Amino acid sequence: MTEKIYYHNPNQFDFEAMVIKTIQNENRLGIILDRTCFYPQGGGQPADHGFLNQVQVEDVQLEGEDIIHYVETPISEKSVQGRVDEARRRDFMQQHTGQHILSQSILRVGKWNTVSVHFGDDYTAVETDASSIPSSKYIEVENVANQIIQQNLPVKIEWVNPEEVDRFQIRRPPPEVKKVRIVQVGDFDASACGGLHVASTGEVGMIKIIGDEKIRGRIRIHALIGKRAFTDYDNKLRVVQNLCQIMTCGEDTLVQKVQNISDQLKEAQKSLQKFQAERISVLAQESINEAIPIADVLLIQRIFENTDNKLLKVFVDSVLEKTGRVTVVISKSGDQLNWMAGHSLSRPINLAKFCEPLLELIEGRGGGKPGFIQGGGKKVSGISQFMSEFKTKLAEELIGHE
Repeated sequence: MTEKIYYHNPNQFDFEAMVIKTIQNENRLGIILDRTCFYPQGGGQPADHGFLNQVQVEDVQLEGEDIIHYVETPISEKSVQGRVDEARRRDFMQQHTGQHILSQSILRVGKWNTVSVHFGDDYTAVETDASSIPSSKYIEVENVANQIIQQNLPVKIEWVNPEEVDRFQIRRPPPEVKKVRIVQVGDFDASACGGLHVASTGEVGMIKIIGDEKIRGRIRIHALIGKRAFTDYDNKLRVVQNLCQIMTCGEDTLVQKVQNISDQLKEAQKSLQKFQAERISVLAQESINEAIPIADVLLIQRIFENTDNKLLKVFVDSVLEKTGRVTVVISKSGDQLNWMAGHSLSRPINLAKFCEPLLELIEGRGGGKPGFIQGGGKKVSGISQFMSEFKTKLAEELIGHE
């Protein structure tokens, strides 16, 4: 049985202990001590990290009455000096107490219960039993939660027998255990919980809801709690200040100035797209003049650089405005390529089947209708051979139909 120092003093991060046993568990090396400050994973709260005699502790798990410290390398000494990662511990203490406050705030604002919790490295997630929550309610939830934080209410821990639980107004039924650990946040919230918590709500600092998602038909709320919220605010403040400097404006006019620039950019993009479409149409006419005659058909081939599919389609449509034409175009973008082929022939030519054996030349794939196909490829060096083989195969196809 390992003595759980973290329950006696969650703010103790250094300790001495004796090694009771070393175990091998699924290719992981575990150390069992007679006492520890390392909190094992449980109740949604991640395990502590840290060191035992300079050996890194990667994970901590509770198995029965033993706490197993999973380490990188063996520890030969019988006595160890343990050191818990203080920053990580304090962060998750803030997250856990903050989650209790948040869950009770959600309950009071909308009567939505918390059904599960996840303490991630980036944010804390609270899954509720609500199928939808109006965004306006999140402001109310934040106000209730942050008022409780500002009141700096005491956070007390009490171990009680199961029959004593009824004297607490806990949010959820407790687990079936011999002793129930009740975490009380002033007179605001009470919950059966085995996690570690701060001593008063003021230590939580701040709660900010940053979004939500729907999972299993329920709403999961994402929140930044404690130092994470302040760090996020600091980062966003720097971004806003830098943008104000670039835009030469104040924070109060920043959004409007960005909107104006966005509108101008959209208009410029429309003008550019129109110009590019007109230019590609001119190139199509020039390419028709340079077409390769095969029997009574004109073959138009063209290779482009960094041209998107919309413009390639404009080229193809311009070429195929009149009957008796076949075209194949390819655009190179780095080591990737896009291609299209089409025809305006009266005779039946299925370009999908026609091009299928040629695609390996460009490590390509694609498909479409008999008169128009498109796709992509990865072998830029194969473009010339692809074009040449296309011309040869087309000639064979046309001659075969005469």
